[in-house]
Amino acid sequence: MRGCMTWSSLRARLSPEWRPTSELADRLGLLLICFGAFKFSNWLWLSDRVPGRTALVINLVIQYLAFAAFCVLLALACRRPLPALIRRLRLHRLLWLSPLFAVLVLLVVGAGIARPIARNRLLLDDANAMAVCGARAIGSGHDPYRVAEIPCLTSLGLSPLLATPYRVGPLASVQTYPTPAQILAAAGTANHGGQRLFSPLGKPPLDPAVMVPVAAASNAARALWTLVPIALLLLVVVAMAGPLGPAAGGLVLLTYFLNGSAVNFAANGNAEAFSYVFLALSVLWIRRPWLSAAFLGLAIGGNELAWFFLPGYVLLVADFGGWWRRAAGILLTLAIAVVPWIIRYPDSVRAVYDSLTAHTFALGSGPSVLVLAGLWSGPARIVWLLATAVAIAFIWVWGAALPRWRISAAVLVLAAFWLSWRSLDEYLAQIPLLGLVAILVFFAGSDRAGKDRASRPAVEEPQAPESGTGEALAD
Repeated sequence: MRGCMTWSSLRARLSPEWRPTSELADRLGLLLICFGAFKFSNWLWLSDRVPGRTALVINLVIQYLAFAAFCVLLALACRRPLPALIRRLRLHRLLWLSPLFAVLVLLVVGAGIARPIARNRLLLDDANAMAVCGARAIGSGHDPYRVAEIPCLTSLGLSPLLATPYRVGPLASVQTYPTPAQILAAAGTANHGGQRLFSPLGKPPLDPAVMVPVAAASNAARALWTLVPIALLLLVVVAMAGPLGPAAGGLVLLTYFLNGSAVNFAANGNAEAFSYVFLALSVLWIRRPWLSAAFLGLAIGGNELAWFFLPGYVLLVADFGGWWRRAAGILLTLAIAVVPWIIRYPDSVRAVYDSLTAHTFALGSGPSVLVLAGLWSGPARIVWLLATAVAIAFIWVWGAALPRWRISAAVLVLAAFWLSWRSLDEYLAQIPLLGLVAILVFFAGSDRAGKDRASRPAVEEPQAPESGTGEALAD
């Protein structure tokens, strides 16, 4: 009898659930709705089709409501325990036939990724280009932080219109984002009285370093290279989700449709995808202090966004401990993987600092859109900066003070960038993925434990119920 039950339990672990009914499935179903809300939060779908200010204002109102809905729904998906109202909605039904869902998503996303790669026609931005030019400079023995943006774009056959202009020199009096004619005119002046008019490489050293192996390759080859960490992330997510692996893997792939996400960037050969995957892996393996810290250190060494996720990481670690090992792991990783680059290229520190404090133009999907559209002049940039800092602090205190919302606050720390002067897609698009991996870390284990208890013979001694708070997963 015991052998039969053991085999049944093993089969339940390994075989996909066609009709999942667990609380974890409810959370993933709610997360699927979150993805839809996030898509509308930065999509000018109405104003792109209907001209006029009225359509733009209506579109912006929908965007702002969609982002608010996204934050609320994600907070509920990560709350512990899951609210009774959400459980009564039985959102797990959205994941019925999850293996079929995963196959369909894989086919659609795979075709979306493969088509531009096969045609060598990827969506490249200036940060993407500067990482490649920086990698080429490293390969030829030059300082990547002294590469100018306009020559870099030209060398890759890209338009100067992709450059990030600074509000200095001939563009100092421009109130909203410069027109194409203004950007081209500024690009023709190169430097204006020694002033830098466009952004140089402004990412930490690991951003260009990871592209060195494919710096001289084609765009398609670079995209295949940046998809490697996505494949690793996908494997880890599917393994951790157990029977819900197809659903979780499908959700990872669906982030391809969220502009600026790790999968979206990787499909276009953007080096930032490495850092975003490292950030997600630092959460997925948070129960292993050294490994988690190593991935977080790699993310910090490649992208500034990881710096601002540190408060969220602290909230997540509160359930697992290992503070000294984590701190030592981050510092050791930085010492090995990043410091040698800083010693080799001392301009990197100043370049990263300058990129954070540069006089840029408002851009993004938050209130900055009002400035970009000329609907609002807005306060001074320092006010936007302070608002973002206050929002980060408020979200952190919310999570620290209310343990049931701790995971929610941790993954929503980056949502504060919605208020920033430049609320770019990539600043916010990592939140859905972080929410997914946090849900798997904190709730997949207790979900399986519940299934194991349900499959035990009635004659066995009853076990104490799981708290569902994640403490049982600690080292």
